[in-house]
Amino acid sequence: MSLGILHIGWSKVNITPPRKTLLQGQFHARLARGTISPLTATALAVETRGPGPHQEQAVFLSCDLTAAHFKSELIAKLQGQCPDLDLTKITLNTTHTHNSPPTSRGAYVEPENDPDFMNPDDYRRWLIDQLAGAVISAWRGRQPGSISRGFGYAVVGRCRRAVYADGSARMYGSTNQPDFQGLEACDNHAVNMLFTHDAAGTLSGMIVNLACPSQCDENGEDLSSDYWHEVREGLARRFGSSVHLLPQCAPAGDVSPHLMLDQTEEKDLRDRMQMNDKQIIARRILAALDEGYQFASPRQSEVVFTHQVKTFQLPRLMVTPEQYAMEKCIPTLTEDQRKRQPWGFERLWPFGPVCDIVTRYEQQDAQPFHAVECHLIRLGDVVFATNPFELYVDYGTRIRARSKALQTFLIQLGDGAGNGFYLPTRRAFAGGHYSALIKSNWVGPEGGQLLVDETVAGIAELFPTEQYPRTR
Repeated sequence: MSLGILHIGWSKVNITPPRKTLLQGQFHARLARGTISPLTATALAVETRGPGPHQEQAVFLSCDLTAAHFKSELIAKLQGQCPDLDLTKITLNTTHTHNSPPTSRGAYVEPENDPDFMNPDDYRRWLIDQLAGAVISAWRGRQPGSISRGFGYAVVGRCRRAVYADGSARMYGSTNQPDFQGLEACDNHAVNMLFTHDAAGTLSGMIVNLACPSQCDENGEDLSSDYWHEVREGLARRFGSSVHLLPQCAPAGDVSPHLMLDQTEEKDLRDRMQMNDKQIIARRILAALDEGYQFASPRQSEVVFTHQVKTFQLPRLMVTPEQYAMEKCIPTLTEDQRKRQPWGFERLWPFGPVCDIVTRYEQQDAQPFHAVECHLIRLGDVVFATNPFELYVDYGTRIRARSKALQTFLIQLGDGAGNGFYLPTRRAFAGGHYSALIKSNWVGPEGGQLLVDETVAGIAELFPTEQYPRTR
């Protein structure tokens, strides 16, 4: 445990590609036509200083990207740039917009002979330069400061999986048919906030953690940071453009901003308010932030700060012989024959090794576990816990209910997000469909519960004596 005086540094950088790119997040290739809103990366450096050797540090880095599997390259780029920064204490997450460039090749067909096209490898290299600059700037800009915490609610994400009378489920399935039974999971409308202040007590930035990917624009053909851009603009109007925003997506693998229910009611509301979906969501978030900031906890400049980096070995979801045989025959089938296959096996997916059922089956006995990097960070009364998955809401609920921290910030699509993909619950896996079947998951419900247990145990290590009163 480290108890010391806080030093805080912020930085942000525009990561909108300088040339034409593809967009990541759909099954089909999309070439960006333009930009709705800029993509932003924000870095927050935190360090405690005091007498003795027990100093601690962390750098939080949030990016308006779909996923980030390039962390090792970023760390290599930073070697020697900040000699007093422990590079293992950098934690990286994405907002999961579906309107940002891919950072590796092979998933989509690329345009040929277009001199203005920036391929994913070139974008990744350019991106890493920008992110390294943001980390260096935040770290070198550390100054004495303080933190306070806030909490509130905002309706942003809603469950996106419909359940039917036969027990099946479907992402974005129809809800107006006779056999519709309801949505598969509860929503999580909690908004966790951590405010930072400079030495004079002036607000310098905030971490905002809520359970919803930024995907209002996800079917479009323009670059977009989605509703987080509207939130940034609103914060600039309220507090000034110098106040930073670092967004974090809490577990939301079965959640999106798209409505499965209340569609006619909300359309009527939007028409009367003359707002689109992003603007209404931002309005709700900003209202929660106003309330959270107004009733924030007292500022603290000296706090307990501990940062642990753990590797959890989770059991992999095993491919069955039947799935292996089915997948092997798919390339030989006609398009019509493919469409008659069970859902999830009728197409060749573009999402990389998790979808390569043949190779997975042939290697799974030798590779039965899935290693994931998870950061556990105590900062005063709050804890941050990362995971690389699109983690279903129920897992986050289990962790929060058992956490010993007063406030628990859970972050999905964290470090090594390309290593995660979806992690569904047992109920969802039984229902099937996209996000809850073998081609969507490295890890299944057994590994999900182990992730919960390991995270809860890791949090308990950071709070060995605290027993916060609560009714959960």
